[in-house]
Amino acid sequence: MVVGWLGKASLVASAGLLLTGLSGVGPAGAEQRTRVAYSIEFADPGEHRDPEPYGAVVLRQADQDRLLWHQGRAGDIPSRWRYPTTGAAVEEVPFPEDAVEQVCAFVNDRDGGSDDRLADGCLPYRGHHEPYVIKGADGHVTVHVYGIG
Repeated sequence: MVVGWLGKASLVASAGLLLTGLSGVGPAGAEQRTRVAYSIEFADPGEHRDPEPYGAVVLRQADQDRLLWHQGRAGDIPSRWRYPTTGAAVEEVPFPEDAVEQVCAFVNDRDGGSDDRLADGCLPYRGHHEPYVIKGADGHVTVHVYGIG
């Protein structure tokens, strides 16, 4: 079977809509789900090794926070400078991009006697075209939002 360029283009467009969840097909009253693609980098310039981060990174909306990453302080904390190690993490969320008001990070680096504050605060959400560098007293956390939709 020979398919022309128009047939191939419509096939690619249909597949793209299904992959991104924008097709709008589903049972009546079903909650619309979108996907967030992101990565997080942890930096502690005073360290000579990868940080052992713990805390939380969230997308803040008017009425709730959506957790993107969390690590407790107790127990084993993996040394890491990036989450995920390669590529991007993808989460399904029940809200559209315009519901996001801020990108927030509250992250420390576990050290022997005293912990370093890598990030403590929020930045206004401006879309997914640039990284969000949230600073703390001893370092920073960079949140890359590659897309919501």
